[in-house]
Amino acid sequence: MLRQTPRVILRNPRRGRFGDEEILVLEMGLGGAKFEHSSRLDVGRLGTFSCGPLTAEAAVKHSVLLPAKTGVVYQSGVSFPNIGKAEHELLLDLLVHEAQEQVIEWESNLQGVERPSSRRPARQSAVKLRFLALRRTPRGWEQRITSDPNQPPDGITVVEGTAEPDVVVLKETYDTADDAMRELMRRVATVAILEQLRG
Repeated sequence: MLRQTPRVILRNPRRGRFGDEEILVLEMGLGGAKFEHSSRLDVGRLGTFSCGPLTAEAAVKHSVLLPAKTGVVYQSGVSFPNIGKAEHELLLDLLVHEAQEQVIEWESNLQGVERPSSRRPARQSAVKLRFLALRRTPRGWEQRITSDPNQPPDGITVVEGTAEPDVVVLKETYDTADDAMRELMRRVATVAILEQLRG
């Protein structure tokens, strides 16, 4: 199922709560959020999501178990089905601020200047591996780093660090493949990811 609104990956994950459970918020958007926590959530569950000044009712869309640096951790995605005007404004302010900070950081990196905010975040995801999600959209290929190893319906996910020439070949092969071949590519990628996770 495709997400209705885009989310921003937070440079510095934020502490929050979903119901009574403490969470680490990894992504935020006008339509929902993604966070990390210690126990599984049932899809469809409703609860109160809070992060900083934002409090909103949220519905669980997915919850997956992932290997962590020690043990396991859950990552869940929620939507905000009935967000009010005040909450919408809070979210918009947070996302605009985050986007501005990321642009400043990228510009600093291009100029070879290290900003204090570019140092290692105080709070990080506990997930052991990160992945590169490649998605074919009407506007062309989009790629982003993610902690979700699952395969998208409109592309392919590989382990982060896959050589750029290999990524180019994957995109070109996917572009010319039929549906059966694309599904085979996703299966092969899944096997490769599982091998990495076992290692």
